[in-house]
Amino acid sequence: MRVDFAVGFAEATDDGEHFNSCVYYHAKSGSLLSKYRKIHLPGDFEPFPDPNALNQLEKRYFKPGNLGFNAFRVPDLTESDAKHGDAIFGMMICNDRRWAESWRVLGLQGVEVVLCGFNTPSFAPELFGSSKDQDPDEAEKLIIFQHQLCMQSNSYTNACFSVSAARAGVDDGKYALIGGSCITDPEGRVIAGAKTIDDEVVVADCDLDLCNAGKSRTFDFIRHRRIEHYGRITQQTGVIEPPRLDAAQPNGHANGTHTDRVAQPKNEKKTIRILLVNPNATRFMTDACVAMVEPTLSSDVEVVGFTSPQPAPTAVEGNFDSVMSAAAAIRAIIPVADSYDAFLVACYSDHSLIRMLREEVSQPVIGIMEASLFAARTLGNRFGVVATSKRSKVMHEDAVRHYGFEGFCAGVGCCNLGVLELESKSEKEVLGIMCEVAKDLVEKGADTLTLGCAGMTNMKRAVEEAVGDDVQVIDGVLAGVQHLAGIVRMGGKTAKAGLYADGKAGRKARGQTYY
Repeated sequence: MRVDFAVGFAEATDDGEHFNSCVYYHAKSGSLLSKYRKIHLPGDFEPFPDPNALNQLEKRYFKPGNLGFNAFRVPDLTESDAKHGDAIFGMMICNDRRWAESWRVLGLQGVEVVLCGFNTPSFAPELFGSSKDQDPDEAEKLIIFQHQLCMQSNSYTNACFSVSAARAGVDDGKYALIGGSCITDPEGRVIAGAKTIDDEVVVADCDLDLCNAGKSRTFDFIRHRRIEHYGRITQQTGVIEPPRLDAAQPNGHANGTHTDRVAQPKNEKKTIRILLVNPNATRFMTDACVAMVEPTLSSDVEVVGFTSPQPAPTAVEGNFDSVMSAAAAIRAIIPVADSYDAFLVACYSDHSLIRMLREEVSQPVIGIMEASLFAARTLGNRFGVVATSKRSKVMHEDAVRHYGFEGFCAGVGCCNLGVLELESKSEKEVLGIMCEVAKDLVEKGADTLTLGCAGMTNMKRAVEEAVGDDVQVIDGVLAGVQHLAGIVRMGGKTAKAGLYADGKAGRKARGQTYY
């Protein structure tokens, strides 16, 4: 019995990468016609604190697919003619079905049948962000409705058939998975479906000529699409809301797993994407950094804010915090690193994450401390650093020596503040302390000042007023973004001939295939 099939599997590549993949097997020729790697990975990198919660950790174990959504021809399924040719198929996996972009990319290749395997929990309030008090039966009904809505609406809007097959039942004897396997026609109608969560064979005759009406009239893309107005779909990942009517700070949040805010000039095409990495888990610092950099961006630069996921510490105030935050951040960044042109580590220190990223990626990487010192040496002769705590003062002095700038440093001033106190204490108190430290550094000979914490970003103007126009106050976030944009424009990459040689081969050789 020669039957074509699509099957999903966990793919391990020769170079040690892992993908959630599927292939289409053509029975008559005994060959694989196409392979797809899942692009829209759901869930989280780290498990929920609640041991009873259902976790979705695809981001931890797989990288986002890198093959795109490619339609392909399947011979011998229909009577091929000169006008239409062989049937056009496409594949996606589970969460991909929820994203209209997946379908439209296939639709733009004339897809006639979309295949989608899925396994979806029937009750997972932590995973879906719903109430734990919801009735499990009602939750299951809603999730099945949403599944079928995805299959029906997208089959209709792309004038194609779709076949969705569920891995259903109870997983690990504990976690219920929905059924809902169905075949949908180009009008969005379910023409066949599974009746239970047990093993079933669902069959329907699919006359591919039924796709023609939608493709030639309502969804005749070449006549009706207006791509000049769709730029935001490919130029922007997260939500950027219109200005609020109360003139409050806009609250645009990106929809990535740990990406918080996106700063970009409106209605401009972006070509350079910089990931601003806050390695601690305190989001207000990320938001402040992105808000500060937003007005300074040129039209070809986009800055995406990233807050490190737990178990990253809430602040980085020592070496232990540095290592812990770097470990949490790197696991979340590596799977999405290919989406960015450069990385700015927004912690004012010689942070562990900087070297980790330089080893793992070829894109330029810099920390805000190093960037601020380069700027300080460009603009002045002697610089001073406004630090938070006594420990930070010592760490900054060590870092200045490491970077080779000790001979140009007028001093590091200590505010005797914890990082989180920049937010918890009154603004008046914090600014008063910072301004006094800044003026003391100027008296010691500093003609440029750097702000020694990412949490100080929004206090730059007050320090400038305190020290006067003749002294330059440098924010490392601003300096870092502009530095990286320039490096990217000149085609710069991280050198891999020495210290920053890629470590993947060594890890693979010793059997360490995990992060």
